[in-house]
Amino acid sequence: MIRTTSIPVILAAALLTGPLPVLAGDEEHDLGLVTWMGRLQYYAHKLGLSVDAGNKPLIAYYIHEVEEVIEKIEDIDEADGVPIGNLVKEILVPSFETLETSFESGDEALVDADYNRLLGACNQCHEKAKRPYLIVERRHDNPYMQRFKPSKLAVSPGSD
Repeated sequence: MIRTTSIPVILAAALLTGPLPVLAGDEEHDLGLVTWMGRLQYYAHKLGLSVDAGNKPLIAYYIHEVEEVIEKIEDIDEADGVPIGNLVKEILVPSFETLETSFESGDEALVDADYNRLLGACNQCHEKAKRPYLIVERRHDNPYMQRFKPSKLAVSPGSD
């Protein structure tokens, strides 16, 4: 049986002997393909929920976040023999740029359709990478503690 006083000692020893995990957003470390794909999925899902809600400022925000992650993934030359950067440039980037253009046009139906095409491009990329079991599909449920509906104009603190 471990005594209560032993637990802090064990935790301290584990922290001192093992490598510390890389913090999210640490620019100096290679986060790897799986981490970047996880971020892409996270931001792309939030982008989809923003599109569903018709929240243009939030759509713009998540388009920017998705773009930043795509740029990081483009920098990955290869993983497990798959030319990741080239596939992203060939398949994902054109689809993403089309989504950006449709957003700038203000056509909500086109943005919705191009968002679906972006997800389709993810699946095309997975097919070409010989990973057909990685299937991305649009989800409309919101697992986040975030509201995606546009808010009314913000009220300044202290004003009634």
